[in-house]
Amino acid sequence: MRRTTFKNERVYRWVHGALFAGLLWSGLTSLSFAPEATIPFLALATGIAAVLAPAAAVLMTAGLIALPLLAADLVTGLVFLILSVVLFPFLARHSGGAFLVVAYGVLLAYAGPAWAVVAVAGLLFGSSGGAALAALACIATQLSAGLAGLAHAGVVASGAPATASPVLSNLPGDMLDLAWLQTALEAADPSAFLAALPGAATLPLFVLQPLAWAAGAAVTGAILRPAGSRYRTLTALVAAPAGVAVAATAHLVVLGAYDALPPVNAAAALSASLGCALLVSGVRDWVFSPVVARRLPAQHAGIGEGADVDELLRLIASAEDTLASQHATTATVLITDVQAFSALTERHGSLASARLIQRQRDLLVPVIETSGGRCKSTGGDGLVAAFTDPQDALAAAAEMQRALERHNAAGKADEAIVIRVGIATGELVLDRGGRPFIGSAINLAARIMDHAEGGQVLVSGEVAEEARAAALPVASHGTFELKNMSVPVEIVEVLWKHAPARTDTIRSGRSVLSALREAINAKAPA
Repeated sequence: MRRTTFKNERVYRWVHGALFAGLLWSGLTSLSFAPEATIPFLALATGIAAVLAPAAAVLMTAGLIALPLLAADLVTGLVFLILSVVLFPFLARHSGGAFLVVAYGVLLAYAGPAWAVVAVAGLLFGSSGGAALAALACIATQLSAGLAGLAHAGVVASGAPATASPVLSNLPGDMLDLAWLQTALEAADPSAFLAALPGAATLPLFVLQPLAWAAGAAVTGAILRPAGSRYRTLTALVAAPAGVAVAATAHLVVLGAYDALPPVNAAAALSASLGCALLVSGVRDWVFSPVVARRLPAQHAGIGEGADVDELLRLIASAEDTLASQHATTATVLITDVQAFSALTERHGSLASARLIQRQRDLLVPVIETSGGRCKSTGGDGLVAAFTDPQDALAAAAEMQRALERHNAAGKADEAIVIRVGIATGELVLDRGGRPFIGSAINLAARIMDHAEGGQVLVSGEVAEEARAAALPVASHGTFELKNMSVPVEIVEVLWKHAPARTDTIRSGRSVLSALREAINAKAPA
């Protein structure tokens, strides 16, 4: 049984909790939260929540930081709460890691090494996700500085009018006593919040600074993505400084163009940013490096195939968290479906249809296994497979379509097998054999596949990034509201007919056997 975890995973979880606790402590202290004596207890509770339920820790942190904002200015606090709720699905990604990146990005901007968040976001979340987080961190920094009546937060210019008065002031002595709420309601004035926002003259500055940060994170992610696991650490040591350099250069050019250069030493901020980025990169790769392979304890090795699902359910329900978590992972799911299978059964009858489905499996299962996937039937005419590497799933999908194309060209027209394929990455529970059992990744892949026609390979936007990194031609179909999905999903088609065949899939002679099996099946009578 394989899953993706971390080296020193237990330590990692407590470090994750400590980061949440430190974040809340710093945030409440900087906002003059009162009574001050409660801050350590609130920080400790949030840290424990981050270990047990990271999503809850995100909500707790946002809610507690909202209290002084609401007390200082009701409109500001409500805007913060609304944005926190709207962005929660994005910020809660990777056990709240996205939220930590944005929040610590704001803190680092005030502390000095502002551009470190650019490299960290790119290293941890890739080009697109990292760019979004870096831009969000910069926007949050600008807004916080403007609301505090500051022209700059470190190297970041707020863009707020020089005449704007601080919004975050006159805080009550006890924020846990909600008696201040009546006063806040009576004093609510949207004009104070709007006055702290950038005007028309400084709006380009407010927009271009986040774009500079996003560019740096995108560069870091782009450099790191093609690296294999063997060279990932070495590449990170190049990617982090490159991203920081791009962000710092672009940011300072923007500030110079608008005569808003920071009062702090930009060279010192750049050096500190590089040091922080390399420190995070080293800790991530050397102390908490990903561990892909792990096997079940020996006492579970004898679970029979027929009892696999029941045993898995009992294990998840009753085993200790460490043991049960060995079944859970983040993986890429590939799911297939035969086009117009009901009509095919109606036309050929059950026995002939069953032979075609078996022929399909004889053709496709070896392709999946050769590409490193573990698969099983969906219970009918389809297959579902799990891959640890999205690019392996993409290569398998393209080769599957080519295999069926060759089969159809060599056989009778009424015996053609045409499939549609959906691919997505997400949370997944695997059975004893490493095959997909249940999880959000299966649901998403199936919803994406529903939009496909026969012969198409459709993937999520996240998987499409891997396709682009592998130089596979793609075409976006747009963003769709999918059933039972909380956020819209971009659906992208992989144009496998225009992609070169993968040449590294001959592993231990299995692809040769697959080719022989295809030839035999193509000549076999129905």
